[in-house]
Amino acid sequence: MKKSFSGFILHGLSILLPLLYLLFIPGSCGSDQPGAPRTAVIEGFFNSDGYPTVLFSSSISPSEEGSLRDALINWGRVTISDGRREVVLTGMADTRYLPPFRYTTTEMRGEPGKTYTVKADFRELSATASCRMPFPTPIDSLTFEAADADTLRATTLHFTSPADTPAFYYLSMRPQNTNTRESICMMGTIKAERPGEHYSIAVLRPRVKIDSVTYLSQLIVGEKWTVSLNRVEKEVYEFWKSYDNMVLFSSSPFLNSSESLPSNIRGGYGIWSPQGTSSLDFSVE
Repeated sequence: MKKSFSGFILHGLSILLPLLYLLFIPGSCGSDQPGAPRTAVIEGFFNSDGYPTVLFSSSISPSEEGSLRDALINWGRVTISDGRREVVLTGMADTRYLPPFRYTTTEMRGEPGKTYTVKADFRELSATASCRMPFPTPIDSLTFEAADADTLRATTLHFTSPADTPAFYYLSMRPQNTNTRESICMMGTIKAERPGEHYSIAVLRPRVKIDSVTYLSQLIVGEKWTVSLNRVEKEVYEFWKSYDNMVLFSSSPFLNSSESLPSNIRGGYGIWSPQGTSSLDFSVE
């Protein structure tokens, strides 16, 4: 089930916060009015051969009194099922996220081809989503070219499209040797429509803060990064493509934005993203 909604983006207090945490408020039902009921928000991802992470919170309105911590849900029940068994995720504090709390488990590892269902409940809030984890596509290579300055490089990732096209991807990155999450790369979504063909996509630095600070898209010689090519289902791709467009064309946080983000969550807002992931550690040359 696909829905659209409007919302605002809350930015981390540190540039090390790698992925902007999304708090959503419906744009067409008057929920930005005081006293409007809160709705479940899920941001979840599950890499192939990795463990799931789910952020579970409630929507809030900018007009409400109280702190953003009021949206935090640290006593919820979050489960993931692969169709044969169900596991309960454990909640824990984690300052890499905003709100600084996540649910995870080591009892289930991502297997491409399986469909995973997440369900989150807390008091009157309940939301769920199901999504298939595609098979990952290997990264063929990275290439570097001199940019406008001697210390900058235009970086490009290359891959060969799989037989079962169309295939949908987004790129994410994080600096090596740091305790941070991966962030979606700027202009980092791509659709492969033809099987067995070479595709390339620019590797642009994630824009983790949208403000007046100058954004440098190209990478600096000597930097060390981990880049991931994440293959996702079409509905997840549409979410990241819309999110990327919002970040690309904005210079300030979105507040009551007229833009819409697709969602695969039933009973709430957000995104559930099982993904076939290929990762590569590299140093900018």
